[in-house]
Amino acid sequence: MPKKFSDEPVEYESLGRYESQEHLNLSAQRIISSSPSDHTVIFSFYDGRFQLSLAQLRYFTFLSIDISILWPWNCFLSASVYFIKKFGAGSNLSNNYSSTMMTVSTLTSFALNSYLSTKQFANFVNRIKLGCLINFSIFIILSLIELFWPTLNSGSYFTFVMLLILLSSVGTCFQQNGCMAIVNVLGPIYAQAVMVGQAIAGVLPSIALMLSNLLYPSKSDDSNGGIVIYFVATSIITLISILLLLITNRYKDDLGTDIEHESPISSQQQPSEYVPFAVLFDKLKFIVSSIFTIFVITLVFPVFASNITSVNPNWGKLTSDNIYIPFIFLVWNLGDLAGRMVCAYPQFVISSDRKLLLYSVLRFVNVPLFFFCNLSKNKGNPIVDSDLFYILLQFTFGFTNGHNLSCCFMNVANYVDDEQKEAAGGFTTIFLSLGLAAGSIFSYLFVLIIS
Repeated sequence: MPKKFSDEPVEYESLGRYESQEHLNLSAQRIISSSPSDHTVIFSFYDGRFQLSLAQLRYFTFLSIDISILWPWNCFLSASVYFIKKFGAGSNLSNNYSSTMMTVSTLTSFALNSYLSTKQFANFVNRIKLGCLINFSIFIILSLIELFWPTLNSGSYFTFVMLLILLSSVGTCFQQNGCMAIVNVLGPIYAQAVMVGQAIAGVLPSIALMLSNLLYPSKSDDSNGGIVIYFVATSIITLISILLLLITNRYKDDLGTDIEHESPISSQQQPSEYVPFAVLFDKLKFIVSSIFTIFVITLVFPVFASNITSVNPNWGKLTSDNIYIPFIFLVWNLGDLAGRMVCAYPQFVISSDRKLLLYSVLRFVNVPLFFFCNLSKNKGNPIVDSDLFYILLQFTFGFTNGHNLSCCFMNVANYVDDEQKEAAGGFTTIFLSLGLAAGSIFSYLFVLIIS
């Protein structure tokens, strides 16, 4: 059973170090007298009409961090068309770009997340910083190469791009591991911020791609200027998340210690013990199984989104394939965002781990309904002759993904002991990565079915 939320305020030395309740009881008076609370106003303007509290700053910090976590993946995914054209349509390099990118990224994520989850005694703020700096550097390098050497298209350059994708996955793993460890300590609302940030990172590229095709239908692939701007924007987003993290971490409890050191704060507080995976799995088996199932089922959605077209293709530009398909990706991502945002309201959060697993499995009922829509092989004779039906189906599929996933991550901390929360954060990322890898493989089954 999940633990009940305590009404007693919990203080933290910093974003990167959890303080046990026992230690807080020993030094409560010193903490209260010298530490800002979550409700402390740290910024205000217009005579106090607009105020920013520490809790709000933390929320937006974690939201921005997770935008920067998922954005690089979406950036490489959105750049597929550019790189396929760059390496020559129909060539071995272009034909293998997408599948190689997916393989390199998912395998790297799974391997490194598995390793990092065993390193439970760490400064998790530093892990986030390191991950952000890696991705910032990678996209600056890509921007410079595409700006000054846009004609590079050899096998060596293909290998170099895959190396950058691998390193980007490494950076993302450091960010993700550190972020999930911290939010498990800070509380469920910050886990919800993480989920919303990831959804925003999915929505914005979809909008950019659709607008690009809508406003510049004949020029979108003729220049590398757009991709350079996209790479630079990715670096800027990552830089913003680093700055917000540094600002937020200034408002930490003044316990007279340096957060960069991993020694115990007090001699009366013993270092946390290593938490075996078997212990974590015993407590989180239903939640991590739900996370795995969510991704396995969800990753069939791009297959259908890329192969289902409008039943009214002659209605104009909006129903043409180059606009309609990005629009469907946007619809799914908006549903995903909505599902994550409703979890800000406690009445919409499912707390039972068994119900979450059942929820994740029942989402599969959406999948057969896609075969009722205007698949390419149906040759304009769908079982349900309605774009509205398909749009609502994609929105629902996205909404249940975001809602189910947010509920899972928001409840992780409620099923483990206080000293196990940071370790649990890293443990869940293993199943996230494993779900992505398995989902990618599972999606190939549907590629074969609808081809």
